Amino acid sequence: MEIRRYIVGVDGSLPSRAAIRWAIGHARQDGAEVTLAHVADDEWGAVGVELIDEVDAGARRLLDEEVAYARSLQGTAGLKAELVRGSPMAVLAALGDAETMLVVGTHKTGFHYGRAFGSRSLQLANLGVGPVAIVPDTESRLRRGVVVGVDDSAAGTAALDVAADLACDHNCELTAVRSSGPSAGADRRDAEAEVITHHDDEARTLLAGAVERIRRRQPGITIRSRVVRRPPGAALNDIARSAEVLVVGDSRREEAQPGGLGSVAYDVLLNVSSPTIVVHAPPAVSTAPEPEGEAHVVR
Repeated sequence: MEIRRYIVGVDGSLPSRAAIRWAIGHARQDGAEVTLAHVADDEWGAVGVELIDEVDAGARRLLDEEVAYARSLQGTAGLKAELVRGSPMAVLAALGDAETMLVVGTHKTGFHYGRAFGSRSLQLANLGVGPVAIVPDTESRLRRGVVVGVDDSAAGTAALDVAADLACDHNCELTAVRSSGPSAGADRRDAEAEVITHHDDEARTLLAGAVERIRRRQPGITIRSRVVRRPPGAALNDIARSAEVLVVGDSRREEAQPGGLGSVAYDVLLNVSSPTIVVHAPPAVSTAPEPEGEAHVVR
C-alpha cells in the first residue's frame, strides 16, 4: 500500500505532539506530504457570534503553534496546515482515503486494561475507510520491529501487506501473531484437550499461509510467527509493547465500510501499548457489466 499523505489531527496536547513526530518520521521515509489538521468543534455553533470568533481565533493560534513545532523537526518540507469546523473525528475521517494515513495521538497506554471507554481514537478508527494510526505518548526511540495480527478476513490480508511493507522500509523484523485462544471473557481451561489441539492446528495453518504471503511480497525481510493461547487483543498489545508499530485489520467485514470496528481492533485500541495502525478492508470493485449500445461522450 502506497501512502501519499499523512493527515495528523492536532489539539495542542502531548499525545498530539507524539502523533506529529511519528507522522513526520514515516512521511520522510515514504516521501509523502504531511498535513496538520485542527478541527474546531461545531458544538460552539450554539453560542453567540463573538464567542465563535474568539474560539476560531484560538483555534488558529493553536494550529500555528503546532505548525511551528512541526517545522522545528527535521524533514518537514511540504508541510501543510488545515483548519476546519465540525465534529472532530467525523471530519478527520472524511479527509482520509486509501492512500492517506490518518494519525492521532492517545494518552491511553494499557495501564488501565478494559476501562478506557469513549476514546476519540476509537471513533476515528471506527469511521475511517483508509488506514488510521493511533500513537501513544510514549518513548519510541528504542522500539524495534513490526507486529501484525493474523486472521482470514479481507482487512486482515490488507494488514499483512501493510506490515510487510513497513518491515521492509524500516529494515526490521516482522512478527506475525495468531491467537488460538478464546475471546475475552471465555474460559479456555474448561475446553477439552482435543478441542484445544484442533484450534492450535487451525491457527498454525492460517499463520503458515500468512507467512507465505508476506514472503512473496517482501522476500528479504526476517519473519517470526507465533501462535498464542490468549485473547487476541491482549496478546497483541503485550507482544507489541516494545515494537515500532502494531498492525491490525479493522474487522471481519468483506469490504471497507465505516462504522463497524471489530472486537479485536476495539480491544487493542482500548489498551494500546505501541503505535498501532488499523487497516480497513479494500473498497469493493464493481463487477457490473458495461451497458450495451453506442457510447456517447459529453463535451
